[in-house]
Amino acid sequence: MLSIRIEQPRRPFTVRAHIEVPEGRTYCVFGPSGAGKSTILSVTAGFQTLHKGHIALNGTVLADHTARLHLPAWRRQLGYLTQSPLLFPHLDVQSNIAYALPNKRLDDYSRNLVKALELQDYLFAGVNTLSGGQKQRVALGRALAARPRALLLDEPFSALDHPARLEMQGLLLSLQKEYRLTMLLVTHQLAEAQRLADTLGVLDEGEILQEAGPAELVVSPVSVKVALLAGYRAFLPAALFGLGGGVVALHPDRVHLGSHPALGPVGRALVESCYPHEGRWLIGLRLAQGQTLEATANLPAKSQVGREVSFTLQNPPVLSE
Repeated sequence: MLSIRIEQPRRPFTVRAHIEVPEGRTYCVFGPSGAGKSTILSVTAGFQTLHKGHIALNGTVLADHTARLHLPAWRRQLGYLTQSPLLFPHLDVQSNIAYALPNKRLDDYSRNLVKALELQDYLFAGVNTLSGGQKQRVALGRALAARPRALLLDEPFSALDHPARLEMQGLLLSLQKEYRLTMLLVTHQLAEAQRLADTLGVLDEGEILQEAGPAELVVSPVSVKVALLAGYRAFLPAALFGLGGGVVALHPDRVHLGSHPALGPVGRALVESCYPHEGRWLIGLRLAQGQTLEATANLPAKSQVGREVSFTLQNPPVLSE
C-alpha cells in the first residue's frame, strides 16, 4: 500500500491530497496542466521535502513532518518515469537499463524484463538510434530493473504519437499484471487515465475534487468543474427538461439523435452542423430557446442540417451551478 497525505505550498495555491494506492493497483491523479499533479509525485519521490503530512509504502515511512523524517529519494525504492526518457546518450541500451543495478550488469530478473519490453535485439544499440517509443521502453526497463516497490509515472507517454502511446499503454498494463506493480500515475489525458487506472482522483488547483472509477467519473461527475474536465461541453438549465433546479451536464457521447425515452429526457432541436470527429461525427444542435449542444453519431447527419430532430439525453447528471 502506498499511502500519501500531503499539504505542500506552491504558487499560487497549496496542494492537498490524501491518496491510498493498494498493492498491485494503479491510482491516477488526473487534471489540467498546472493543477499540482507533478508536485504530488515529486514530494512522494523525495525530490521535494514534505512540508506537512505523511508518506508510507508497505508499512515503511518515507516522510513524516512531525517526526522530521525525510528518507532520501535513492532510499525510497521507487521507480520514476517521465515523458522524457532521460537516457545516457553515451551508453547503449543494455548499459542504460543496467545502470539501475548495483554492479551495472543485467541479472536474470532484468533479462526477463528486457524480453517483456521486446528490447533483446537492441541491447547493444546506441539509444540515439531508437524511436521515441523504444526510448521509453528503455527508460521503463531502467525504472523497473531495480525492482521498485512502487512506480511513479509523470505524463510518461505524452511525447509519443498516438499509435506509440497506445502501444506503450498496453505494454505497461501487461507488465503491471506480470510483476504486480503498484503505480501512481499523473496525466491530463482522460483516455489514458481511464485505460490505465483503477481509481482516478480529479485534481484542480491543488484540491482533489472527486475520486471515482474510470467509468463512474464520466457518468457521475460531482460538479461542473469535474464535468468540464471529464469532457462535458454544455450545461443547460435542468428546468428545460423537467429535471428541477440546477443545470444538466451534457457530454456529446451521451447525447443521442432520435427519441429513446428509456435512456433519459427527450427534446427537440435544429441540426446546425455535422462534421467528422476522429472515428465518428459531431452534430451541432440548437434548441428553440437558443441554447446549443453537441451529439456524437456513428453515421453522418449532413442530410438533416437545417431540420428539426429529436434527441435523447442519456441519464444526464444534474449539478448545482
